[in-house]
Amino acid sequence: MVTQLSACGFHTGVITQDHLVYAFGEGKFGRLGTGSERNSLSPKLVEEFSRLQIRPKEIACGGFHTAVVTEDGQLYTYGGGEHGQLGLSDKFNRLVPTHVTAFDTEKVTMVSCGWSHTVVLTSKGISTFGNGEHGKLGHGSVKKLSSPHLVDTLNSKDYKVLSIASYNEHTAALVEPTSEQDTTGVFGTNTVTVSTSYMRQMRDLINQRDYADIVFRVDGDVVYAHRSILASRSDHFATMFASGFRESTEKEIAIPNVSRMVFLQLMEYIYTDSVVIDPDFAVELYILADMYGIHRLQALCVTVVKRNLTIHNAPVILQQASDENCQELKIIAMEFAIENFERISKSDCIRSLSHEMLLEILSRR
Repeated sequence: MVTQLSACGFHTGVITQDHLVYAFGEGKFGRLGTGSERNSLSPKLVEEFSRLQIRPKEIACGGFHTAVVTEDGQLYTYGGGEHGQLGLSDKFNRLVPTHVTAFDTEKVTMVSCGWSHTVVLTSKGISTFGNGEHGKLGHGSVKKLSSPHLVDTLNSKDYKVLSIASYNEHTAALVEPTSEQDTTGVFGTNTVTVSTSYMRQMRDLINQRDYADIVFRVDGDVVYAHRSILASRSDHFATMFASGFRESTEKEIAIPNVSRMVFLQLMEYIYTDSVVIDPDFAVELYILADMYGIHRLQALCVTVVKRNLTIHNAPVILQQASDENCQELKIIAMEFAIENFERISKSDCIRSLSHEMLLEILSRR
């Protein structure tokens, strides 16, 4: 049974449940890894992995080369090396899988191959190598690199990289804003990745009446929830439902001064550990997350505001943050407003600011 496959312009590679690698298609440059440059009209075993008793788990086919990640996090490449895309510190072709020793001190978790470049995700971050034309390596230049180099822009504490992808002349990374409170890897390197089906099923439980054992009255409407999930994700909810408190026996709990939409966003984060945050509601969600002691969600709100401030929404966010005594977001919006005050002052959005706030901005310019 095939468990994973990859295909590019000229060849295809597959991995079976027995950790065997098969390849077929054009063999030029050694891209099939079978020890020659012969084409193969049907799947052919890449014997080098079996000979070395290596257990591959992921394969990626590029235009001229192939890369394989093993179960223990090692990387092997083979095929055309003209642009340095094999990561072996030279530009020679390889007819059989060759160990990329540059990653011996870190664990490779994912690989993607473009036409003539390679992108690798490891425990340390994203590394790229090969043809740098069009900036596809992400290092701010078009140089060719024959050995792996970290992409500094994405290898910071502000991001957790979830996935990587590359094609002919470009690269993409899917990231999640993170914070110092992020618990990535807390369960160890053998943790199984959460599947999309699990996430979808958890999202379906949000405001689902079936099996719900608590009802919140929010903004004149109801929101159904599950005590065990809320208590396990928030100390505030755990205390609320503890024996001796009235909320432990009541079937309906009123949540005042909160919009239903923002409360549902809080529920989505609690149930799925992810949520798409609208910058216009980030202040209210930040305050709600603070109320329930969900600090990582607060950090996500801060990140969203930092990245999405414009001359049109900054005055609104600044005024709201000030009115709600939300100092962290106020400082961020204030700095933006001061820096861009000339543009803000010429737009209608300035009407969102109170007289006192305008004076505060002017006094700090």
